[in-house]
Amino acid sequence: MSGETPSEDGARARQDLADAIGRCLDPLAEFEQEIKTTFATREIDPLDIAQTKVVESRCLTERTRNEYDRVFRQWREHMHQQGRYLACPSEEHVHAFIERERETKGNADKTVISKLERLNVAYEYWQNDPAFPHSQEYNPFRLAKQQTDFSGDSPKEVPRIPITELQDIVGAVTDIRDLAILTLQLKLGLRATELCNLRLSDLCLEHDELNRHYESLGECAVLENRQNAVYIPHDRDGNKSPCPRILPLDNEVRRIVSRYLLLRPTRDTPEIFLSKARHLPLNKQAVNDVWKETFHPTYSETDEYRAVTSHFGRHRFTTYWRVEQGMNRELIKYMRGDRFGSTQADDRASIHDYIHTYYEDIEPIYRDQIFTITE
Repeated sequence: MSGETPSEDGARARQDLADAIGRCLDPLAEFEQEIKTTFATREIDPLDIAQTKVVESRCLTERTRNEYDRVFRQWREHMHQQGRYLACPSEEHVHAFIERERETKGNADKTVISKLERLNVAYEYWQNDPAFPHSQEYNPFRLAKQQTDFSGDSPKEVPRIPITELQDIVGAVTDIRDLAILTLQLKLGLRATELCNLRLSDLCLEHDELNRHYESLGECAVLENRQNAVYIPHDRDGNKSPCPRILPLDNEVRRIVSRYLLLRPTRDTPEIFLSKARHLPLNKQAVNDVWKETFHPTYSETDEYRAVTSHFGRHRFTTYWRVEQGMNRELIKYMRGDRFGSTQADDRASIHDYIHTYYEDIEPIYRDQIFTITE
């Protein structure tokens, strides 16, 4: 068909072939409602069954079991966003998961492959268990993996956006919630999940009106005696950094976040950022949508560069401090939440000890050298 890309042309050819021989390219679609209803009625989760029957029966380390837990939670969330039951994916759902992991979350190919293999463990169990209608003839995880180039020979670079242009783009954002999201990620290097997981108790601000209105604001114990700072934990679902950290909030961030909190919908939920329509806690897809609305199509994917997504802020933050400011690597690791020093548990300082040490080290440097975006 005229005007079609090679990918679209290939998809049409596959569909024509399937139609000609009476096959279906999405064989689980017809079983979706039946499977969903059956499991919902019995309050059973297919991934929990695979976890119990396969994962827990293996001699795996606690870390590996936790990785399975995390990937399974991510798959549940992804399929919910796709509007499809988690046990009935097509290869297109898997392709969308791969794209999300690569573009939205900025994961390396080896990480994406590892997640696909863990999900495939569950899918192959469903194929082998006669209680499930999953045919041996169709495996969307294997199929999508075969169709995806994971060679990684020429990874695309993150675009370099001059600070003046960044100021123009972000400074033009008029929605205060979206402006707060962009500013926090650019100036603190937060992942989308870390931003979604931020709670009122993690945020300490010198603002009498906000402190009266939000009783839990800044009540996290590690923020005691520290003003205008935010605590980023490491142990919430989706927070990938192995270490927690405290980061300073400069005047620009304080001003923007305070404006947002003054207008934030009143709702009995601890999360700081809420959706506009239903006032529910944000998910990372919603955060990524803010970035796309702000930076695309100017900074969509090209032959040379990745698309600017929510992970861009973390790249920009790290590049600024290491390349432009020449900050010590260990201090940058602290601000990113990376593991530092010895990896042996017995040699590590306690969480509170190293937070104190590293926060006091980076705070004056940060406040003096952090760039501005809108002022």
